[in-house]
Amino acid sequence: MKRHILVWLGIAGLTGNLWAVEMRSDLVGTVTLDDGSVATNAIVFIYTAGPKEGSASVCPSCYADCGKKAKTDARGTFKIESLDPTLRFRLLVVSPGCASQYVEKTDPAEGPKRITLKRLDAEKLNAPTRIAGMVLDADGEALVGAVISPEGVQWGDGGRWGGTDEFVDPLAVTDEHGRFWLYCTNGVDWVRATVTGRDAAKRWVELRPGRDHLLRMTRGALVTGQIEKDGVPLADVMVGLVTVDRTCGSFLLGDELATDQDGRFLIPNVPPDREFVLYAKMESMRGRGMVPVKEFNSGKDGNEVNLEVVSVKPGFRIFGRLVLSDGKPIPPKTRLLLSREKAWDNAEAEVTEDGRFEFRDVPTESVALSVRVRGYKFSTRNPSLDWLNGGLVGRVTGDIKDLILLMEPGDWRYNGEVGDPPDGDRQPRDKPLRSLLL
Repeated sequence: MKRHILVWLGIAGLTGNLWAVEMRSDLVGTVTLDDGSVATNAIVFIYTAGPKEGSASVCPSCYADCGKKAKTDARGTFKIESLDPTLRFRLLVVSPGCASQYVEKTDPAEGPKRITLKRLDAEKLNAPTRIAGMVLDADGEALVGAVISPEGVQWGDGGRWGGTDEFVDPLAVTDEHGRFWLYCTNGVDWVRATVTGRDAAKRWVELRPGRDHLLRMTRGALVTGQIEKDGVPLADVMVGLVTVDRTCGSFLLGDELATDQDGRFLIPNVPPDREFVLYAKMESMRGRGMVPVKEFNSGKDGNEVNLEVVSVKPGFRIFGRLVLSDGKPIPPKTRLLLSREKAWDNAEAEVTEDGRFEFRDVPTESVALSVRVRGYKFSTRNPSLDWLNGGLVGRVTGDIKDLILLMEPGDWRYNGEVGDPPDGDRQPRDKPLRSLLL
């Protein structure tokens, strides 16, 4: 993977050279503590970056300015010199005895930055419900700024995935020694969390209150490829990765990056030994067709996966009407959501007063349609109704004309209480998306 790093540094360095003709900016600011005193010897890092305009074609931590840092002086002030004026920055601030903190969307041109850190509670540090740990990078060094994000908790015979803030801190950030702390409520047996960090592959961990944990990260795989249409490279296509497995405790979502002027994409630090789906965002493909999803295995740590050329295909058009069974008009600003099953992607269409809607450049894929109209639910007469979740599901294999979606007064509930669909298929996601015949 050392070669991967050099490649990315080279790309970032080239990007910086191309912009060097512009006036570079200095970031200045002050770090204080929550009691009003100044924070001396705090370290302010340029953690990640992104363009002020347009989409990023390199990973957030691969810009030349990333990794720059400064230490606060006796007055709590800091200065990081010569930053790219076309970028906004995500800062990481660490200080002994304080909770590490990110500062989002920082623009040096907006003037001095004022940052306040929160002191760690000494009593909580020794509480039996605390989780402590250290995160190491692939070389065995402390990984500063790693983020530990709880996603699930369990206690006795119960548990919960999502919405865990009442049971455990929403996240923790490692300090300059790679250390972190999370605090749980009484009764929590374990916490399932994801860990992310610079030049590290995202992973799942299981953490137990009252214990210390040593977490070692890997660099993961490098995934590359190119998107073309009729042999011509396509720039500014947003591509992303998501695991095939969507179950809780396994699902992982990667960063989304734009293709460069040669239509190429390079996605570093992809978790190893996992089945992934490569997809292109529909929003970035408007008027240019669609990119079929591509499944692949990331392989061992340090692997290079070249997906070669992914060709754009003609997209499909879906247009139709949303109909209320009582004949009333559709409320203003009603939006119909189309979600893709394999890709982590969706598109919206505004529904007119008479119910008209349209989607363009829809991929060949199973999709789900959902909408919220107060006081209405999708009727069981819809042949593509998802009886378990209340929306509509089905596969798109071509243009769909005059797709009728019927809603009726009432609140959605589990439709199994009122019977079964005529064909017995409660989630017909692998069947063609079908219209209701009025």
